[in-house]
Amino acid sequence: MKKINNDEYYDLFSRWQVSGKSKASFAEEEGISRTAFYYWCRKFDMKQPSLNGESSFSLVFPNPGLQKDPVIKINYPSGISIEFFGKVDSDTVKKLL
Repeated sequence: MKKINNDEYYDLFSRWQVSGKSKASFAEEEGISRTAFYYWCRKFDMKQPSLNGESSFSLVFPNPGLQKDPVIKINYPSGISIEFFGKVDSDTVKKLL
């Protein structure tokens, strides 16, 4: 098996993307190592920007009105503690005791 350089792997990666084939079958048809092809695909995938420019992360703003101190705190002898914030259902607390 001849050594393939980065540009050749990128060309293979680009051709695979439009082929509609699985990575394994594409690598087999091209006569290249499947593990090497998986490695290069992962490497090239990380370099490509998101298609729609969106991030996979969402910005979350906490509600400033949330209660900071627990309404109920249960400390078990084993060292485990359970804290309840906001409205607490008494049946739920009974089940935990």
